[in-house]
Amino acid sequence: MFLRLIRVFAMVCVCALSAFGMAVQSQISIDEDIRIFAMVTALNAAGFDAELNPPYHEVRAELRKVSDGLDPDLLKRMRDFYRTHKAGGTDEDQLAKYISLAIVLTDPPFKALGLEEALPDDARSVLGFVPLLQEFYQKAGVSRLWARVSPAYEQEMNRIGPPIRAVVARTDAYLRVISGALAAQSMRITVELGAPKNTVNVRSFHDDYSVILGYATTPKIDEIRHAYLHVRLNNYAAAAALKSKGRTELITLLRNAEGVERQYSTNFENMFIESVVRAVELRLDRIPANTAETSVKSHYRSGLLLLPHFYESMPAYESGENIIRDEIAAIAANLDVAKEQERFQKTFYTIPLPQKQVALSETPVQVAAPSVDPVLELLRTAQAAFEKDKPRALEAFEKVLVEHNPNDGRALYGIALIEMDRQHLDEALEYFERTIASDNADRSMKTWSYIYAGHILDFKCNRAAALEKYRKAIETGDDTRDAQRIAKRDLAQPFGGECQQ
Repeated sequence: MFLRLIRVFAMVCVCALSAFGMAVQSQISIDEDIRIFAMVTALNAAGFDAELNPPYHEVRAELRKVSDGLDPDLLKRMRDFYRTHKAGGTDEDQLAKYISLAIVLTDPPFKALGLEEALPDDARSVLGFVPLLQEFYQKAGVSRLWARVSPAYEQEMNRIGPPIRAVVARTDAYLRVISGALAAQSMRITVELGAPKNTVNVRSFHDDYSVILGYATTPKIDEIRHAYLHVRLNNYAAAAALKSKGRTELITLLRNAEGVERQYSTNFENMFIESVVRAVELRLDRIPANTAETSVKSHYRSGLLLLPHFYESMPAYESGENIIRDEIAAIAANLDVAKEQERFQKTFYTIPLPQKQVALSETPVQVAAPSVDPVLELLRTAQAAFEKDKPRALEAFEKVLVEHNPNDGRALYGIALIEMDRQHLDEALEYFERTIASDNADRSMKTWSYIYAGHILDFKCNRAAALEKYRKAIETGDDTRDAQRIAKRDLAQPFGGECQQ
């Protein structure tokens, strides 16, 4: 009886792999977003004006009329907030942080999706705008305005959809991945006609990527593809970066180097991931060798020290049969640190500094891909190792708890699954309970923690406690991986049959 139940537990753990990754399977979507729409509409009323030379898009022109009939007191408070939070920057500098805030909110009534300390820094800097946004949404009749202009959004999505789908398909073919299936991430491409023309904002929250597009006569396909490559490659590249040779030696080369982006000089993983993404982009574009060399040098001078290594190594991938995950790991394993140090000494300072782009009205404003969160990278490492190297996965989860957050629900849940797989049922039960109590475990993790805790309690012949867990799982309403049916099944009959005395 005991061995049969252990086999059942082992199968359950394998099925749960995707759950601690925060998503089972995600789709790439192209749509509008009421959160972004409301935020941009509010910003236009509050004084945001990056397009100094109209004509605006007709939708933005209509949104800018909202302030005409707005409660004067609310309008003043919104404008005061916007003005005092510009921090000496221009209007062009403001959009990104408000977009970042919008994507960490729920749909109306716009509540934060997590604890304040877990939100991105730029979103947290304007978090006080949320009460004003909530009031504005009601008093300005944003939902009615949304309904009135939505046909223009539908038309724009129909226009940009085909080229976006085409570039995604070409990218997936090059990467040898299944189109549409993302193991742990999602990507939402949002049309926002109330934003300045030609703007592109790329933001992320946990493993959810958002690309917000203002109107552009020619869709910003390159920027969209760049974001999509991050979605596809970040996990693989981050896992390879954590095992890469010469981390300290290479990142030290960039210290105090003029013209190097800070996100590369202070974080090896950021530099490594962006090097991989840029190398794949250049190979995808099939540009002439001399043009590619110029681009490689420019990015190298900005701090992407591993771009030449990856770019030079990609032809072997193209002629072989490796999947991209294995190829990234192989290329990283073949890194010659001494050669890269020599390359740096000979070439880095001979390359002219990259020209900084000035954001003007009617020109693209591209926000750099999000920097790497060390907690998320540890979680990604654990997820990648979960099936084949549980000790390594356990080490990564425990590092999250020890070095970052002792109550991180994702790490707690991952450890619980590993302990259950190892037949350490008392320890597993403890970690499932801690997951349930965690503030940042998502609903599916808590639901399955209730179910798995119930299974363990059933095995221990504590049927009354098990029944309470199954009821709690049902109360969550979450049905990830058929959770509701399983909880109801186990509510009717003890998990595994008769308990083991």
